[in-house]
Amino acid sequence: MASSSFRDSMNSLGWSRREPAAMPTTSNSSTPFLGKLQSLNPFGQGGYVRLPLYENEAPGAPLPARTRREEEEGWFALSRWDRLLVFGALNLAAIALFVVCFTLMPVLTLRPRKFAILWSMASALFLSSWAVMMGPYTYLKHLLSTERLPFTGTYFGSIAMTLYFA
Repeated sequence: MASSSFRDSMNSLGWSRREPAAMPTTSNSSTPFLGKLQSLNPFGQGGYVRLPLYENEAPGAPLPARTRREEEEGWFALSRWDRLLVFGALNLAAIALFVVCFTLMPVLTLRPRKFAILWSMASALFLSSWAVMMGPYTYLKHLLSTERLPFTGTYFGSIAMTLYFA
């Protein structure tokens, strides 16, 4: 008996993809007003608050998709908050590498290859942060647009030439 009630309470959390069992609706109220008031009580019917099973039932945390295909399509999509976190982390890493390049400039002038690698990695991290923020395909289309193509070619060409000649 205890295990079945535990199983029922775990199933009520909304982690299962199955449809919830139909709840018996019995009204112990003697007046319609009291019945309506009891229906507003979230703990009145089954003793628990039923969490939503799918995304469109209620706003909030992401919930399981209805089908496996929907779940796999959403696997590669990042939420806005996740994109902001990755954007910030990549920008912080790029700034750290740029700072290392500037602070170790006197030392790295003796080893230009190390400077070129640090600078190129910082540039790649900076570009990657914008690709994460905008989406990789959108950012690639932006970089390859006709008005941006000369700048993009010059920038990537300078990075390639820096690595080649260092």
